[in-house]
Amino acid sequence: GLVDYLTTGRYQFFVDNIIPRLQSSDMTNIVILIPSYYDFIRIRNHFKRESLKFSQLSEYSTNKTITNVRRDFAEGNVKYLLTTERFFFFKRYKLQKVQQVVFYECPLYAECYTHYVNMLSEEGAVSTLLYNRRDGRSWFV
Repeated sequence: GLVDYLTTGRYQFFVDNIIPRLQSSDMTNIVILIPSYYDFIRIRNHFKRESLKFSQLSEYSTNKTITNVRRDFAEGNVKYLLTTERFFFFKRYKLQKVQQVVFYECPLYAECYTHYVNMLSEEGAVSTLLYNRRDGRSWFV
């Protein structure tokens, strides 16, 4: 149906266009926020298949993992940090030295968008939002 088409189309666009652009960039400390856990797993598996160095934070991450990932990210040891919107919803951690935020799709909660954009403290920091007219999040339109 339409949902499968949109999900597959977004994923393919992300894999074919966004990831190569991120790989060719000199930026590190890139947060990729993925609202759906299903999409999070799909993208995580793609990163593993392509041997891209990344870390991940989700609602299932332990406190020890969260501490280690946040430290490694702030020290620039991790180029990509994959995270879920539910991680934000339950934990609301602030990350340091974020150079780029990529929103895989519109977050369900507008405050999630604001939270991550406000972490962009580095000079030249950017954000990217994958959005299509069928997403229809009323807070964004």
